[in-house]
Amino acid sequence: MLLALLCLMPAGCSRRGESVKASPDAPVVLAALQVQPVRVERKIDLVGTLEGKQEVTLSSEVAARVIAIHADMGDRVKQGQELVELNSSEFRMAVDRQRASLAQVLAQLGLNRATDPMPDPQETSVVRKASADLADAKAAYERTSALYEKSVFSKQLLDTSEARYKVAEANYAAALEAVRNLEAQVANMRAQLALAEKKVADCTIRAPFGGTVAKRLVEIGQYLREQTAVMSVVSTNPLKLQANVPERWYPYVRVGAAVELEVEAYPDTFRGRVARVSGAVDAQTRTFSIEAEVDNSRDQLRPGLFATARLVTSKADDVLRVPASAVISFYGIQKVYVISDGQVRETVVKLGDRMGDLIEVTEGLSPGEWIAISELSRIRQGSRVQVKKEG
Repeated sequence: MLLALLCLMPAGCSRRGESVKASPDAPVVLAALQVQPVRVERKIDLVGTLEGKQEVTLSSEVAARVIAIHADMGDRVKQGQELVELNSSEFRMAVDRQRASLAQVLAQLGLNRATDPMPDPQETSVVRKASADLADAKAAYERTSALYEKSVFSKQLLDTSEARYKVAEANYAAALEAVRNLEAQVANMRAQLALAEKKVADCTIRAPFGGTVAKRLVEIGQYLREQTAVMSVVSTNPLKLQANVPERWYPYVRVGAAVELEVEAYPDTFRGRVARVSGAVDAQTRTFSIEAEVDNSRDQLRPGLFATARLVTSKADDVLRVPASAVISFYGIQKVYVISDGQVRETVVKLGDRMGDLIEVTEGLSPGEWIAISELSRIRQGSRVQVKKEG
């Protein structure tokens, strides 16, 4: 029996070796993609906080007590809408007093309304009377002087006529000066009346622009001093996004460039445009600032939201892109499987920007090469493959 087994073993080994040679490993069937350059606009990833394009804290310009509040936190307001009303009774009485004083001075000038233009001083009744008296005194003096030369009138009468003439001249000058003083009083009283009327108007605090009330800072019955903050208003459309951009992108960022941004509160993508670009680079951070206006016509966004954005620059390059799923990472090294003559070759690559499901390859691949995009777990260096070409 031992002899029989020994005789059978070589035959068995020979048949096993023949079986291996007769059935080589079958190639792996997979999908592949030919890498071709694509023209791509460069985009920059940014982060920032949304702010209102206009934001202001309104203050009281007069000292008075709050008697009404017409808007509260979160309310939408229009430009000019009443927000807070203060007690204006004392200021209205001051207006009435100023109007009465002004009317009294206007009457001396022969005017009826505060809006009437100032008359020519020569046309006022005071100056006309003084002018008439001066003309009469002058004529009398000239007659007396002529008769005195003919020895008709005495020197005493001449002196009396001359004195009367000089008094008339002085009265005329005084009348002109009085009218000018009255005109100055009118100008001063008009200014005081305008100031009193402004204080009445200041008792109603209005929205300087359309937006949303961010904070209400007063209560009804509260006495406010001048410059006391009463309400904060912020505009919500458009909003603005301020962000810092690395200095190497300065030549490629222009006003009007498109911006796409996202916030955690919504799955939507919001769009905007670069409105301003800083003219200087920060020496500490090596960045420059931009300000983008973001459309919020749907009224979804709010000031203060944190946003991630992508800025489209004017820089465009021809790049090689591959599916991100075709890249294998191992201990910080990125590789792809290049297919050549039906065999796999592991190739180390360097990656650039990610663009959705695609990723840029900056080094390691050449245009026209084929890479494996499926069955990656079944292949390795030197594996034989059968390509099902795609793309």
